[in-house]
Amino acid sequence: MTRFQIIVTSILIAMAVIAILMFVGVIPGFNITGGENEVKAVLWGTFSDEKIRPFISKFNEENLGSFSITYAEKNPETYKEELVNAMASGNPPDLWFITQDMILEFKDKIYSIPFQSFSERTFKDTFIDSSYLFIDKNESLITALPCLVDPLVLYWNRDLFSSAGIARSPQSWDEFLSAVPKLTKFDQAGNIVQSGAALGIFDNVKNAKEILSMMVLQTGNSIVDPETFKVIWKDQGDAPLSPIESSLRFFTEFSDPKKVSYSWNRSINNSTDYFSFGSLAMYFGFAGEMDDIKEKNPHIDFDITEVPQIKGGNIKTTFGKVYGLAISNGSPNKTIIFPLISALISKNYNKILAETLFLAPARRDVLFEGSNDSIMGLFYKAAITARSWLEPNPQLVYNIFEKMVKSVETGKLKISDAVINATKELGALYK
Repeated sequence: MTRFQIIVTSILIAMAVIAILMFVGVIPGFNITGGENEVKAVLWGTFSDEKIRPFISKFNEENLGSFSITYAEKNPETYKEELVNAMASGNPPDLWFITQDMILEFKDKIYSIPFQSFSERTFKDTFIDSSYLFIDKNESLITALPCLVDPLVLYWNRDLFSSAGIARSPQSWDEFLSAVPKLTKFDQAGNIVQSGAALGIFDNVKNAKEILSMMVLQTGNSIVDPETFKVIWKDQGDAPLSPIESSLRFFTEFSDPKKVSYSWNRSINNSTDYFSFGSLAMYFGFAGEMDDIKEKNPHIDFDITEVPQIKGGNIKTTFGKVYGLAISNGSPNKTIIFPLISALISKNYNKILAETLFLAPARRDVLFEGSNDSIMGLFYKAAITARSWLEPNPQLVYNIFEKMVKSVETGKLKISDAVINATKELGALYK
């Protein structure tokens, strides 16, 4: 090794050590660059510029001379396409927000962090379990550094519950199943005019794929092994039905007119709008949807609680979208940006970012301290139990889930056959 290489290696090791100290909260920040060599980074994401701007401004002001971030808001519908185009043109952002369902698609475009720079043990001690999907154990790499969790929660209409004589939101799926008929109303022609729950089909149920995923994950089983990428949602153990078969059966019953739980069909508006308009009693939505619901109807009296769980089950979980910060492989700053990203997700800033965007932080220490805000406190609790899985292509996965549900809901296939077909199709995406 030449003298120059030794010097460069020593500098990189020193930066990694400082970055880790920032991560675990030993030091809040450290000026390693000096005013003349301020590390500047362009950050892309789909968060509203208006919402995130106060955080970016605070970070830049408090790290003047060391770090500086320029944020660019992107349209969620075209976000991935813009990332691909920017990277192909050689002008990518230095950093970008990534969710777990983008990891496999963008793996070759990410400058991953080796365990030598940030150990797996430190990662697991710092971040909650749902963040582990950002660890590539096969290659001993970290693909992104977790920052936020957007958990799936249950929105419920207080007025409709009161009118039905139900005192509280359901804690278990048994209570949920019992409440739905009491909260569903029909007109004389048999049309649904008020729904207890929006489940059973994909056409107009927002987050249907995530809801069904959550049901499988609550059995204690995953959908795909994150290391081998084998589809394992059929691994049933001693149960009479596999996790996916039992979840699919339960999910589709709410669109079956012959079932007492019948409460949803294709003639109804989108589930988000139906809840916002006050005609849907229970809606499974992400924490990040709350502002949109309020904006659509400021007068609706709703509350938020954790999703129902399997009665007597050993696992308590919900589905969660985990946001991480990924370093672009084509960024000219990729080898010097680690201290910046470490400061950005240090304990203090992670708490501020979460509060700014009204989402849960990904750090264990911030979640442990809790929140004085009742809604944020609920998001914190849900984030701790959140789980997810690695998807090779979210849209293709959605299509497989939708086809599986529709084939059962329309009576085209038996549940077992629909699952066999979906398992083959899902497995093929990982090859």
